[in-house]
Amino acid sequence: MDIGKKLKEKRQEANLTQKELAEILHVSRQTISSWEVGRTYPDLDVLVAISELYDTPLDDLLKEDSEMVKNITAKVKKSERRKMTNIVLGLLLLVLIGTSLFSAWKRHQNNQANTYGLKPNDLIESTWEMVYAPTENLVQSNLFFDSKNLIIRNKYAPGAIKPNIDVNDLVESSSEEWSEMGLEEGMVHYEDLNIEVVEDTYIVSAHGYQQRFERLSDSVIRDTNGTEYFKVQSSFSQKDFNTLKEQLNE
Repeated sequence: MDIGKKLKEKRQEANLTQKELAEILHVSRQTISSWEVGRTYPDLDVLVAISELYDTPLDDLLKEDSEMVKNITAKVKKSERRKMTNIVLGLLLLVLIGTSLFSAWKRHQNNQANTYGLKPNDLIESTWEMVYAPTENLVQSNLFFDSKNLIIRNKYAPGAIKPNIDVNDLVESSSEEWSEMGLEEGMVHYEDLNIEVVEDTYIVSAHGYQQRFERLSDSVIRDTNGTEYFKVQSSFSQKDFNTLKEQLNE
């Protein structure tokens, strides 16, 4: 016996009309009729309500109706897929909201000045040019900041040794040490830029780079090597940075 006939039989045993049953289940009478003639099937939650109403195990209602079992199985799988999709979309939305909130918080923090008047935004998206070096070996040096990257361009006199590096200390690791101090010759790109302010000093770190800059004035800073830089540009666009990176890759 298919489920439509069983539903009709159980309704009649309970002395209920289609209209009365429809009111109990909060559906239309036509829906009850459609179930009983086998045109459509009730949803799983409705079947559970019917089994409770008639005090009949759900298995008894579904027994011998393979089409109904297939239909319910397909609906359950579809419901599970929809549920999983909703969970994934919810997690993605949370990540997006979290990222947006963190970015907004980071922008706010970067624009907060300490008691010395320093804030990370003083360096972000700016360009600096060397105006003084404690040695004549370094003839040119520039700092290019955007919000996430730093590019340093150094030029040394021919055959010169980097400043503050003792010739007796030259070893194989010196190149890495120079890079970490921002002394590497040529143009070097550092990612994952982070800027903090402590009193009158900017602490600049990035992947493979660490340096402290003391602010001497609104437009002049000095690193721990004694090199002083003058701010020549207060805005440094992503297009400008991409142009420099293209030069690096040439």
